[in-house]
Amino acid sequence: MNKTLIEKTNLLFLYIGIFCFLFLWDIKSELFEFRYLIVLPFFTSILVIYRNNPLKIINEITIPILIFLHLFILSSYYDFSLNKRDYFGLLYLIIIFLIIKKNKNIIYSNFHKILNYFIILFTLSYIFFFVYSNSDIVLSCYNGWFFRTKFIFLENSHFAIISVPLINYYSLYFSQLKSLSKKNLILLIFSIIFLLISYSNFSTTFLVGMALSQSMIVFKNYFNSKLFFFSVYIITVCIVTLLSYEQCSERSFGAIKPIKEFYIFKNTQDLSENEIINIDQNKEFNEDFSKFKLQDINMSMSVETFLVSLEITRKSFFEKPFGVGFNKYYLSHSEYINKIILSDPDIKKNNIKDGSTNISKLITEFGVFGIFIILLLPIFYFRNKKIDNLDFFLLSVISMQFLRGVGYFNGGFIFAYILLIYKLIYLDNLNFRFLKLWHNSK
Repeated sequence: MNKTLIEKTNLLFLYIGIFCFLFLWDIKSELFEFRYLIVLPFFTSILVIYRNNPLKIINEITIPILIFLHLFILSSYYDFSLNKRDYFGLLYLIIIFLIIKKNKNIIYSNFHKILNYFIILFTLSYIFFFVYSNSDIVLSCYNGWFFRTKFIFLENSHFAIISVPLINYYSLYFSQLKSLSKKNLILLIFSIIFLLISYSNFSTTFLVGMALSQSMIVFKNYFNSKLFFFSVYIITVCIVTLLSYEQCSERSFGAIKPIKEFYIFKNTQDLSENEIINIDQNKEFNEDFSKFKLQDINMSMSVETFLVSLEITRKSFFEKPFGVGFNKYYLSHSEYINKIILSDPDIKKNNIKDGSTNISKLITEFGVFGIFIILLLPIFYFRNKKIDNLDFFLLSVISMQFLRGVGYFNGGFIFAYILLIYKLIYLDNLNFRFLKLWHNSK
C-alpha cells in the first residue's frame, strides 16, 4: 500500500477517533459505542511504524504492562478473579497508549482543527435540534435540557465535562491573537454561541468548574488584560448564578455544612455500643444516634453520593493502601457501602463502578500510586511557566472529572492524561526517569 495513502488514512482515522472519544462517548447502544472508534488509527499506525519490527510494540507499553501486573498481583493477594471486562479494558488502554505515543506530533498539530470541527458542528446541530424539538430551556441545576432530550450527552453534567475545557481553550486562543481573520471571526461567533448554550443549560458542574478553571487561568495569565477581564467576568457570573438560584446553591455549597455531621454520624456499624452511648450522652449531639440517617442532615442526593464515594475511598485506602486494581472500584463499593447509613437505599446503586469523582476511583484502585497520578496535575500546572491553550484544555478535561467522574474512558480522561505525561517529559527540572525511559524506548 502506498505510504502517502496510509498516512492520509491514518490522519483521517485520528480525526474520527479523537473526535468520537472526546465528544461522542455518551452515544452508545447494546452493540456499539462511538468512543471505540479511537482504535481506528491503531491499525494504520501498525502499518506505518511496526510492519518492519512488530516486537517494537512491547517496548512501548511499559505503563499498561505495569498496570496489568499491579492488577494481577492484587487479584492473587485479595483472591478475586479477572474477567473479560478487565482484559478488554487493559487492551483498550494499550491501544490508546500506542496511538498517542506514535502520533503525538500529528495530534498536537491537528488538535485545533478537531476542536473547531466539534464546536461548529455541535452548535449548528444543537440549534437545529432545539428549534425542531419544541424543547424549552429550563433554568434548573437538577435534571436539565440534556437529561430530558438525551441530545449527544445523557445529562447536563456530562456536557459540562467537555464544554468547560473547550471554553477555556478558546478564551486563551482568542486572547493570544493580535488580529482576527475571517476564519477566526466565524470561529469566535460560534465560540460565543457555544458559551451561551453552555451557560443557559444550567449545570452545577459547569458553573463550579468554570469558576475554578478560569481562576486558574487568571493566576497563570494575569498579565494578559483581555483574558483577565474576560475571566473575572465569567467567574463573577458563575458565582452570582450559584448564589442566586437555590437549586444551584444547594448542589454546590450544600456539601459544606453537612460534612461535619456526615463524618460524625455516618457509620454506626464501625462503632462499639459504648461509643454510641458516649455520643448519645454528648450534649453537643442530642439526636438518637441509633436512628440517625443522612436525610437528617438535609443534603441533596448528589451531595450524599459524592460524600459516600469519598468515604468508601477513605476506608479502602487505609485497609488496602496499594489499591484494589484497575477498574475494580466496584469491589470496594460493594464491601463498604453497607457500612454507611443512607437516607435513600437507591444511593447504593449510584456510581458503583467509577465513584462520583475520578479522584475516588484513582485512589481506590491504585492506592498510593493513585495519589501520585493525581499529583501530576498540580505539578504540571505549577512547574510549567506558561500554560498555552492546549495545555489548559488537557488540564481542564482532567480537572472536570475530578469534580464529576465518569471513568477513565469517557470524556477523554485517559487521552488527556497520557498527553499531559508527554508534556511533563519536556518540562525542565522534572526528573521522571521512568517516563523518560518509556518515551525514549525504541
